[in-house]
Amino acid sequence: MESRERIQATLAGEEADRPPFCLWHHFRPEGSPAALAAATVDFFGGLGLDLFKVMPDLPYPGPTPGTMRTAEQWSTLPTLGARPGQPLGGMPEAVAAVRAARPSAVILATVFSPLALALRFSGGAEALRRAARENPGAVRAGLSILAANVAGACAACLAAGADGIFFATAGAGEGMLSEDAYRALGRPSDLQALEACAPGWCNVLHLHAASDLHWTWMADYPVPVFSWSDRRTGVPLRELSEALPAKVLMGGIDETGAVVSGDMTALAGEMRDAVRQTDGRRLILAGGCSVPDDIAPQRLRAARHLVSQLLGG
Repeated sequence: MESRERIQATLAGEEADRPPFCLWHHFRPEGSPAALAAATVDFFGGLGLDLFKVMPDLPYPGPTPGTMRTAEQWSTLPTLGARPGQPLGGMPEAVAAVRAARPSAVILATVFSPLALALRFSGGAEALRRAARENPGAVRAGLSILAANVAGACAACLAAGADGIFFATAGAGEGMLSEDAYRALGRPSDLQALEACAPGWCNVLHLHAASDLHWTWMADYPVPVFSWSDRRTGVPLRELSEALPAKVLMGGIDETGAVVSGDMTALAGEMRDAVRQTDGRRLILAGGCSVPDDIAPQRLRAARHLVSQLLGG
């Protein structure tokens, strides 16, 4: 199968020749959509990966991290456009360039959720919780503005040729927020932004956490694929496979483990175990998050070769 056919079969719950496979890390495009696109094509195309993931390496032009301290700052965040030349225009431009270079590729555009941005701008979970207690209306207004801006970027990326949005959330793990706080702050802005992702057929919800992951808070989000660090969080693929049988699960590989050390025996064990947990259906074999940016290229090539050895294709 070609990658597109393989991924479409996987999302439909049909038999594929093997699970799709993908790894990723960040690039250094220095603000250039063209440089990000070139790095994307070189990395994913050069390794023969099934997904081309345009990384969020053209940052949201928001406040300096840790500087959101007042109610006025939250309620007067600017509305940003996603047209070429506008502050959020870089990602759609990069997507369009990747699509031009690889017409048949399955392309995901990576965006951070409004809450993930709010956590960064406010200086972390404690600061955001404090702001929400002191000025709940201002924080909700700010999150709605962020959601509108993120939604605009998602819609523009899909219009530029992305097949889906890789929607990276934060706050539902590592003890950041309680369930009540997440449902009050994260959920409304998540769903507002995700409405714009509806035209994508390969949308991915990434639940970013290294521990204490509460995936049930987002179990009903309208996306076909769930991604998380199953090896690091201790939330196994089998748990979601049984609880959410209609979802495709993206993971199985410890992004800081054997793939980095080069222990191919251990990596093969992770791959086989991922297939066992899911019966090889509705699985995209991938790292739970980014592998280190300085990972040795030969380790990535070895991982891709191992997929062919074990699973074919």
